[in-house]
Amino acid sequence: MPFIADIETRDDAHGPIWGPFTVIRDNVESLVVLNLGWSMQLLPGVLALAFPQLPLWLRITMGLYSATAVIPATGVLYALTFAAVHGEQVSIELAIVSWRKLALPSLRTLAPLYGVFGLLIWLAILVGPTMPVVTTMATLACLLWYLCATYWGPMLTIDPDADVVAVARGSLRLVWRYPAETFVTGFVAAVALVIGMISIGGLVLIVPVVIALLHTQRFLDLMAREGTATLGD
Repeated sequence: MPFIADIETRDDAHGPIWGPFTVIRDNVESLVVLNLGWSMQLLPGVLALAFPQLPLWLRITMGLYSATAVIPATGVLYALTFAAVHGEQVSIELAIVSWRKLALPSLRTLAPLYGVFGLLIWLAILVGPTMPVVTTMATLACLLWYLCATYWGPMLTIDPDADVVAVARGSLRLVWRYPAETFVTGFVAAVALVIGMISIGGLVLIVPVVIALLHTQRFLDLMAREGTATLGD
């Protein structure tokens, strides 16, 4: 699209938009396996929703498992896509190392950040019918938070010790300084997500990896412009 072409600083196969697809082409088998591993964490929760005839305690347990396990799995997803971008081999051994390194930091940092989406949605549903302005403000806040989410995974990957405030502040700073670039990546990621939800198979096989790669390469592109790869101001 012309808009994307105008925003991109690099139009080669290693740019923030087309680069992820080059990485997938070069590592398709290992990245599909990675995506399947991530998707499997959601399976119990999906089954709990799909089969209401199951015992309530079992459905709750399955739902809690998925809601909990998907967070560290997301940390591992970003760590392995980060490695793939840098030409490293995506392997079971690297996944295990990444799990040990990022499981707890992901729960500590990513869980509350992603949880804000649920809070905003809950606020819009509960208060929105009586105060429409709340729905509008919550929607705008969700859109901003979605753009900020572009940078959470890559930030945690390079600095597992970063706390929620540091990651939130760093992502807001990047959105503020690079709104157009962030919007382009967010738009392409949203398109990929919609396609994955429509096709289902795409969501299970590759779409989360595509989104993580888009986020990672955009983050690395911006850090290269700033000459740093830290969360500092």
